[in-house]
Amino acid sequence: MEQYKGIVKNRTPERKMLLVVVTGIILFLSWQQRNWLYMILALVMMSAVFYTKEHIVDKNGVHIVYNIFGIKIPYTWTWDVITIVRPDYSKAKPNVLLEIAKDVTIRGFVFKKSEVQDVMDFIKRMNPNIHVEDFTEEEAARAEEERKLKMQYAMQRQKASKKLKKK
Repeated sequence: MEQYKGIVKNRTPERKMLLVVVTGIILFLSWQQRNWLYMILALVMMSAVFYTKEHIVDKNGVHIVYNIFGIKIPYTWTWDVITIVRPDYSKAKPNVLLEIAKDVTIRGFVFKKSEVQDVMDFIKRMNPNIHVEDFTEEEAARAEEERKLKMQYAMQRQKASKKLKKK
């Protein structure tokens, strides 16, 4: 079965321990002062230590699987509801951010640069009606440069027209 897993940032063990210590202190202080609201908030914050997330692209669609305390909660977009797939080579360097859209909602999946073209080809095979913007990194850089030059030119024209209006 063809399946691609996205890269998801995980908390380091040091951060997890810091989160447990800080929330433990908050929990203790709120218990001493009988402040029940802060106790609940501290427990919710402490549960973040046990939270993980997984991005998966497979034959059924695009999945985000949330895992907390060993309970997996899947969130799936099937291929018939996805409308657009677009790579962004600059936001997740050295990897590639693949923006997958359903109507107006966009989810970002990070993949290795060597894997992203395979993922886009797989998506095209699963549903040929999805608009896949499969431009390369060089084409994206060239388009960005052209956009910047057009903006500079427009700004120069705007400044020149303001000077003419003043005279």
